[in-house]
Amino acid sequence: MRPFTNFLAVLAVVGCASPSIPNAAHPSAGSASPPVPSEGAVAGSAEVVPIHLPTDCADRSSSVCVPPPDFVDRLCGKPHQQVALSLFAKATPFARLYLRGRYDELRSHEEVLALRYHEVSTSGVRVGNSTGSYDVLRWDGSCSMAVDAEMVSRNRPAHPRAARVQWHRLSEKVQDALVAGSTAVRSARSRRGKECLGAMIGGVSAACERADAALVEAVVDYLRNGGMLPAPETSP
Repeated sequence: MRPFTNFLAVLAVVGCASPSIPNAAHPSAGSASPPVPSEGAVAGSAEVVPIHLPTDCADRSSSVCVPPPDFVDRLCGKPHQQVALSLFAKATPFARLYLRGRYDELRSHEEVLALRYHEVSTSGVRVGNSTGSYDVLRWDGSCSMAVDAEMVSRNRPAHPRAARVQWHRLSEKVQDALVAGSTAVRSARSRRGKECLGAMIGGVSAACERADAALVEAVVDYLRNGGMLPAPETSP
């Protein structure tokens, strides 16, 4: 396993999905849809930002909707926090998966986005389970690779978890949009500022840790419930 921004604008995260893990269905190569006006510009702005990231399944005939493989290769080259927030948007079609239990860095009930499915080889010696594996995107913008298909489910748990969103990796424009769009985010950021005194990493107090976790939860809840974001400044 290894750690996994000008693109889709509006977005929030969808949780429901079909009742079971689909059978192995390896998506064929696809391409991103052509640029369209962004709906994610800051409210009141006349700016039109083109979308340069995938908004459709790489293979519509597949039972698992994933982005095009060339985009996934670039996405997983390094963490892309702002892109992740957009990809987890409610409007995106990409399949959500939920961890059945702890799996390496992934936590039980953590929500991830399906990026690619690896079928089990039909020749040679098989290693591991016989149901294939997924490459997935986490809420913090990192990728986790080759997650056993048996360890994930399409069934949304009552309280899905999310990898910790890295607030400091978001541009000022995106931070401002989140604060302006959500009272909960605004309150959580204010509390985090008071408890953490500007600290982002290193030795911080327990109160700072709790405040940071509350900010993450507020951001995720806002996006899951249809919150809007401006397009990221850069894309993979």
